[in-house]
This record gives sequence, C-alpha cells and structure tokens, in this order.
Amino acid sequence: MAQSTDVAAGESATADGTEGIAVPLTVRVIGVGMGAGLLGMIAMLPVLVGVPVALGVFRTAPIAEFVPVVGYFGIEPTFAMGITVFVAGGTVLWPTLFLVVGAYLPPKTPRYLRGVSYGTIFWTGFAPALWPGGGIVTVGTFLIVSLIAHWIYGGVLAATLDRTIGIPQHDV
Repeated sequence: MAQSTDVAAGESATADGTEGIAVPLTVRVIGVGMGAGLLGMIAMLPVLVGVPVALGVFRTAPIAEFVPVVGYFGIEPTFAMGITVFVAGGTVLWPTLFLVVGAYLPPKTPRYLRGVSYGTIFWTGFAPALWPGGGIVTVGTFLIVSLIAHWIYGGVLAATLDRTIGIPQHDV
C-alpha cells in the first residue's frame, strides 16, 4: 500500500522529531526563502500602508529618511529608494537570516510562530528607524499597525517555509 508524501493542510513539511537534523542552505532553500519573504511582504503591505492611509496618518518622509546610507554612493535618498531598500530587505536579507536563526527562535511548536517571534525582533529596529513623529494618534497607530504587520510578515514567512521545505535546523 503506497503512502502519500504530500503535506496535508495544517501539517509541517518536516517530520516530528527531526529538530536536530541539519539542513544545508542550498540555492534552492534560499530561493524558497526569498519567495516566502516576498509573500510575507505582499501580506503585510495592506496593513502597514493601507490602514495608515485609510486613517490619514501615512507619511512618506520617514521612508526616504530611512536610507541615508545611499548618500555615501552619491545617490539622493528618495521615497523610491526607501521602498527599494525596504523590499530588498524583506525579500532577500531578512528571509535569508531567518533560514539561519529560525531554528533557534521560540516557540518549539507550532514552528510557524517562530516567524512571529522573528517579526517582533525586527519590529524593534523598524519602529525607531521609521518613527513618524506627530501626535499621539499618529505614533500610536504607527506602533500598533507596524507591529501587527511584522507579525503577519513573520508568520507568512515561517508558515510558507514550514509548509514547503521546512524551517532548516542546523548543527552548532
């Protein structure tokens, strides 16, 4: 009798009890991670941008101010450059880093919640870097909405990885 190897709804792509098995970081694994990061970005943007726009508190200035490092290369920091850096980070840098550290984040199960932990960690850097200024309503909305958006990003990133290739485990 043949057994199905497909991942059923709600199941992890990694077998239980495989937490200690090392998974090499191959081009395929990193590519899937980048795809998962892109999905996370797509899922978080309606919350991160849509809610503040709907409430009339969205500002583009902090996004342009976020990338002063491009000035070292003779490039003027702009809103478009800020978006480019933001998307590149969310689809390349942060997913690749998650592939390395995701195995060490809480909780042990369900594994996709490790992405929520990861999103919370990165939100603590995102919030001061893109601080909007303004009144209590603007700042409060920014803090709550951006935290929820980062939870969505991390959850989608980790759930996608867990359902496809699994969250890699590494020998230390």
